[in-house]
Amino acid sequence: MISELRGVVEALEDHQGEFPKALLEEFANKTDRIMGTANTFASMAPEWTVFGHLGKFGELCKATGYKAAVLNNMALVPIFAAFWADTLDIMEEMITHVGDAEKLKGVTEGMGPILQRRLVWLAQQIVNLTKGEDVTQATTINVDGILKKMGILA
Repeated sequence: MISELRGVVEALEDHQGEFPKALLEEFANKTDRIMGTANTFASMAPEWTVFGHLGKFGELCKATGYKAAVLNNMALVPIFAAFWADTLDIMEEMITHVGDAEKLKGVTEGMGPILQRRLVWLAQQIVNLTKGEDVTQATTINVDGILKKMGILA
């Protein structure tokens, strides 16, 4: 599924023409499947914390995917795509080290500050590129809220 998501991200990075709402929704739908599967595994094997982390990353990608579709701003598409490419790298690294608790711990401990910086940057780009437009609460990203929900901020 990660390779399918990478294909969607690459299509978004290279997209020219009309706003790619269908591709953004496809990305969100595919990450929703990852989230659901990971959350199911996490409930069946809570000692395997990797599944909880993967579920949270899936949720983050799903939420930002739908947010990108709602924003309907072509200039934001490559910015979201870059964010998702980085996020997919982290998810892939977690999957690669699923059986190695020490390496997995290094990945998960290092992801909080990195993820926070990336989300703040994404939120800033949204504000910068939607200035003067009718920006509502529905079109902004609550970085602290997302990080708290993911368990990265207290």
